[in-house]
Amino acid sequence: MLTQIAAGDRMAFGVLYDRLGAPLFSLAYKMLGNEAEAQDVLQEVFLTVWNKASTFSPARGTAFSWMVTQLRNRAIDRIRSRRRRGELLETFGHDLKPGGADLRTAAEDCEASERSRQVRAAMDKLSDEQRHVLRLAYFEGLTQAEIAKKLDEPLGTIKARAHRAMARLRDILRYLHD
Repeated sequence: MLTQIAAGDRMAFGVLYDRLGAPLFSLAYKMLGNEAEAQDVLQEVFLTVWNKASTFSPARGTAFSWMVTQLRNRAIDRIRSRRRRGELLETFGHDLKPGGADLRTAAEDCEASERSRQVRAAMDKLSDEQRHVLRLAYFEGLTQAEIAKKLDEPLGTIKARAHRAMARLRDILRYLHD
């Protein structure tokens, strides 16, 4: 069936979706706990199947296992992105909330302003590529897969760049706090 899809057979693609869409959605939903995100991940997987069916090798496993692996990787990316976004919001979220300053004391305002200044200064010490990936992830809310697609870079490159950027940012901010 994937050979037919690789040749552009929409009917075969529809049959594959009818057969595997429900179990893949169920798995995505179990992993993410969010229907909209599960639907997004499922759509990403089927888009990949349409675009990369020719790269599938039956010697490496079944079509279903190939698709499950893609789904799992995308779901994990979303979970990690959600966690990192949550950590960032927990640390700096009150600085980003509109009207948040009205509820803070002058001392809290001063501390928040200093933290924001430190984060901006630390971000400036990152490479342009690292800074761009972090801005896309944390301020535009894109997943690593979405960033890779937007920048037309391999997903592994984006993951490595984000990991190095976060490690460098932590080191810089630790140094400023010591």
